[in-house]
Amino acid sequence: MGFRPSLALALGSLALLGSQPVLAQPTVDPAHQRAANLARNIGVELNGGLTKYRPAACMFVIGGGKCLVKTDAKGFLFRFEGGGPGWQELKKPATSLTEVLIDPSGRQVVGTPLNKLLSPATQP
Repeated sequence: MGFRPSLALALGSLALLGSQPVLAQPTVDPAHQRAANLARNIGVELNGGLTKYRPAACMFVIGGGKCLVKTDAKGFLFRFEGGGPGWQELKKPATSLTEVLIDPSGRQVVGTPLNKLLSPATQP
């Protein structure tokens, strides 16, 4: 009979879990998410790899967050700053600015209209 209290406790715990509110997860079109992932990876590649460079935190948000600056028939345009590993966490200035245009399917790079180093005078 020692099994019954454990079963009651388990069922009570499940009931509590089921009563908790479920936080809505943002949904993004799969092409949009693919585009953000591809743009982030291209930015890393253009700027020397992960040992030297990290894109802005917005590129790690679902769909690219505020880094997505334009969506139209040409595709998804992302603009983001970057810097050395930990630059944002350490509150250091960005050292580069990158734009990547991804096709509407999210599978191909259309172009990289901008990838430049930022000098202290040109930082936003």
